Amino acid sequence: MTARTAGEQAASSEATNSEAASNEPPFGGFATGGAATTLPAQLFVEVLPEIEDEAELRVTLHALYAVQRRRGQLRAVRGRDLAMEAPLVRSLERLGGVDALAPALGRAVQRGTLLGCPLDDGDTLYFVNNEGGRRNLLRVQSGSLAVPDAAPLAAPVVRRDRPAEVYEQEIGTLTPSVAEALAEAVERYPEQWIVDALREAAKANARSWRYADAILRRWDEEGREAKDATTSGDSGATTRDDDPFARVVRRSWPPEH
Repeated sequence: MTARTAGEQAASSEATNSEAASNEPPFGGFATGGAATTLPAQLFVEVLPEIEDEAELRVTLHALYAVQRRRGQLRAVRGRDLAMEAPLVRSLERLGGVDALAPALGRAVQRGTLLGCPLDDGDTLYFVNNEGGRRNLLRVQSGSLAVPDAAPLAAPVVRRDRPAEVYEQEIGTLTPSVAEALAEAVERYPEQWIVDALREAAKANARSWRYADAILRRWDEEGREAKDATTSGDSGATTRDDDPFARVVRRSWPPEH
């Protein structure tokens, strides 16, 4: 057994170190105390198993991450901002690059993971399809939540008698809870009913959604014709039956024994 020369030992050591380095994973691990992103459990259980397109998967995950990084009331991200996210663009390189972004976002919207809100400047604002995202989308569409550096929305067309606008004109500031209640009311009642009920509430100096909602419920139960009959007369004055709360009180009095 012969002793190895110094050169042979150095070469062997270098080869060993090179082999060890080649076996190291490319990612060194998550840093302690690093920023975290919260993802809903439904994403893993219901959404990811159904996604077959790799670009949609990558874009969906990054969009959720991007929206969570937003601060302030408007928790949404523009399509053009996503196109400038270097990590996302890098992850799409072999899938078509930036050109793959818009189709992937479209598939995510079609699936219902994201909500898209087209803007007049040609861009699209994307929200996460959760309670907060749906509420903010409604507020942006009604004009009560401004989009920075954005022109007025292209769709839907905002009419002067839109319930959200009438609420702000006649009742007061459109809060998130009222915006959600209005959205539910639009699905249940004719839109003009809601507008008229809000104006009736303002006329009665009862400026609250609760009062307008009570009017809508009475019209739904008894019909608008009953309401019109109570408001007609020689003087054109509204009778006390036009107060939905007064009607409820009279129905429950005297108490049954």
